[in-house]
Amino acid sequence: MWNAGRETSSPGTELSENQAKKEKERLIKELQLITEERNDLRDCLRFLTERSMKNRSHFRPNPYYEDLERMEEAVMSILHNLEMENTEVHENNHKLKKEITFSR
Repeated sequence: MWNAGRETSSPGTELSENQAKKEKERLIKELQLITEERNDLRDCLRFLTERSMKNRSHFRPNPYYEDLERMEEAVMSILHNLEMENTEVHENNHKLKKEITFSR
């Protein structure tokens, strides 16, 4: 008899969890559509910008542009290497912490 007044799970909680799940799925789908639209618009803008730059008779490419591109590539490569090294160090640190905790 002492268990008669208790409910293991309330129907309101299940309903709200179900509604939350549906809302989450709806928002994810909406976000995907918005992201796809943004990417399409960005591609269109890039195409139009490049086309308009090429059609200008007075347009001269920046002589330092290729140098800047190479520098950017080098910097991005260094950044990638540092990120990989950071990840590796973090993983090693995590392993060492586990070993220390286990040995105690």
